[in-house]
Amino acid sequence: MPDTNAPQQPDLSQFSLDGRTAVITGASRNIGAALAMGFATAGADLVLVARDAQRLAAHAEAVRERSGRRVETVAIDITEPDAAEVISEAAATLPGAVDILVNNAFHGGSVLAPVVQTPESVWREVLDTNLMAPVRLCARFAPMLERSGTGVIINVVSGSGLLPTPNVGAYGVSKAALWMLTRSLAVEMAPAVRVNALCPGITSPDGRPEHPVQELLLPQVPLGRLGRAEEMVGGAIYLASAAASYVTGELLIVNGGRPW
Repeated sequence: MPDTNAPQQPDLSQFSLDGRTAVITGASRNIGAALAMGFATAGADLVLVARDAQRLAAHAEAVRERSGRRVETVAIDITEPDAAEVISEAAATLPGAVDILVNNAFHGGSVLAPVVQTPESVWREVLDTNLMAPVRLCARFAPMLERSGTGVIINVVSGSGLLPTPNVGAYGVSKAALWMLTRSLAVEMAPAVRVNALCPGITSPDGRPEHPVQELLLPQVPLGRLGRAEEMVGGAIYLASAAASYVTGELLIVNGGRPW
């Protein structure tokens, strides 16, 4: 008789995104570009969104060539009033309904200053990109995500939203709000849709500091280097996949062990 207590082989197919369709904002560079390549390689068709049309088109073509997946692009500023509608219209051209939404695009703020010295215009631009645009996209895609049976939202947050970072208070506040949006949606959209947050560490193309601020932060990272964009992909695929079917309202930190 078979030993029913024997360890079971892991079902790695749970990490597949075959048959899934994902919308990824901020998808033309850095973490967003890496997520696009990773999701497509895992089997997903994509709608990639970014402001830089030329860079976005070039990366979309690279994703198609490597993965063979369907990839649509939308070159738009997500703060535009009609952005969510335009993105959903592009998604409608794909054979499958969107069941993954990744809110990755962000605005770091055009002025570095203490909170009380940050101009109101900077607050508006940061909050509109980092909070209100994700709110609008979540609202627009909510019915589709709920109908899919496998709906997932992943919001990319920041350690600056967990503990204060000098001179980027507006950015930190916006990311803290995005984390609370994640938790609220996880409760309100359950059980049909899972909603989680991914919190990357500081990244660079090769894991080496690119400027003095990163040099100062490096000793705080136990792994001894900065992250690379592609190192954020595994966590995101996990959150999007069936492997995380009982995970919602959670924050996954991928930062080399740096204490916030």
